[in-house]
This record gives sequence, C-alpha cells and structure tokens, in this order.
Amino acid sequence: MASIFYIVNTILTVGIYVFILRLWMQYARVNFYNPFTQFVLRITQPIVGPLRRIIPSIGRIDTSIVLVTYIIALIKVIFITTYALKWPVWNMMYLFYGILAMFHALGHLIFWMLLVRAILSWINRGQSPVEDLLAQLTEPLIRPIRRIVPPFGSIDISFMIFVFALIALNLIATDLFGIVWMLL
Repeated sequence: MASIFYIVNTILTVGIYVFILRLWMQYARVNFYNPFTQFVLRITQPIVGPLRRIIPSIGRIDTSIVLVTYIIALIKVIFITTYALKWPVWNMMYLFYGILAMFHALGHLIFWMLLVRAILSWINRGQSPVEDLLAQLTEPLIRPIRRIVPPFGSIDISFMIFVFALIALNLIATDLFGIVWMLL
C-alpha cells in the first residue's frame, strides 16, 4: 500500500508543479520558443485550452491555470488526509489545505529550480535551453539579493541566501500547520 501512496502522491505533485510552472512562465513572459517551454505548453494545453474559453484571465494571471492547480492540490490533500491520516473524506478545512498545498509545491519547485540552475551553471555555462529557462524564471527572485550581497569574485552566494530563506519559511509553515504541511 505504501507504493500506491507514493505513486499517486508523486503524480499529483508533478501535476501541481507543471501547472505552476506554466503559470509562472506566462507571468514571467519567458522565451516560448524554448523546447522545454514548448513541452510544458503541450502537455498542459488539453486541459487549459478549453477552460480558457469559459474562465477569463484576471490581468496577467491566467485563472484557468490557477483553478486547475487548485483542483489538483485539493485532490492531493483529500488523498493524503484520507489515506495517510485516516481523516474523513471531506472536511471544509481541505479548501484551505488546497491553498497550502499550492504554496508548498511552489516553494519546493523554486528550491529545485535554483538547485538545478546552480548545478547547470557549473557544467554547461549557459549552453542549455533548460538553463536559459531557469535563468529567466529565477533571476527576478535572485536579483534583489544580489544587489544587497554582490558576488565575491566568481562566487555568488545569492542562491544560498534565497534557499536559506526558503528553508526558514518551510520551518515556520511546519510550526504553524504541523503534520498537514509535512505531508503535503
């Protein structure tokens, strides 16, 4: 049964990551000719395309993507709480926990993107389309820190400072929301 929990939880988490990534790419106006960007657009378009006709965008935020992400997060919360915690199938708090699941996934996605970007910067030196996309997405997050703490020669610690801040926020959320946050 642990294998079923792992597989379903992973599929739902990756789904949340992909839709957050699509929303983030649209908001950041990344290069849409990038092969990785095209991949994300193609796998999400069958779901987002029809919803866009029904649900209008609010400014630069595509509400259809936010809705799909929230629904996947809500399914994940219901699955985790009924399977792992043996809570009832439905509780009104699950609506709030769905929002928490989206923020939890966003924090983890940012962490992994920064980590992969740092590793690729050591290996490829700007030669990869994935590295180009990661730079377009994460540079607005890192730039304010880099203004305060400039690189020391060739060593840039702004990534590390941002990751420490993410870890601190994760620990604060764990203190506030307990086991639900840890399971998300």
